[in-house]
Amino acid sequence: LLVKYCGVDCQMAHRKQHKKACKKRAAELRDEKLYSQGHERAEGSFCPLCVLAIPFPLEQHATFRACCSKLVCNGCSLAAHKGGLGESCPFCRSPLPKNREETLAMAQKRVAAKDPEAICQRGTHAKFNDDDVPRATELLTEAA
Repeated sequence: LLVKYCGVDCQMAHRKQHKKACKKRAAELRDEKLYSQGHERAEGSFCPLCVLAIPFPLEQHATFRACCSKLVCNGCSLAAHKGGLGESCPFCRSPLPKNREETLAMAQKRVAAKDPEAICQRGTHAKFNDDDVPRATELLTEAA
């Protein structure tokens, strides 16, 4: 209920009748403004196991698993290790790679299976680690 007043004197005289409603509406507007300021998070920035948002920077709080192309938070990795999974992926239960070659072979297998996450990861790797921009562009375009 919105009311217009002819002046400040009329508004002050009528304040007792609308004070609670005005405070409530002001709080609602403040909440709307506050909750609309948030940023959307990318789908990949949530742990697939606990479904919690992984804190930024992602690289410090999660590990990319080449076997299943999932970004698993450190908490779930630790819980899986303590729970008896040992040297297995907490998501797909595959044995963890022992060296870089095994990791690359697992990632390439996922790329060959047309997994968009693996293709995107491989494209990012090609751009920043291999300095192969044409290959990175090709992979990232395919992932999209």
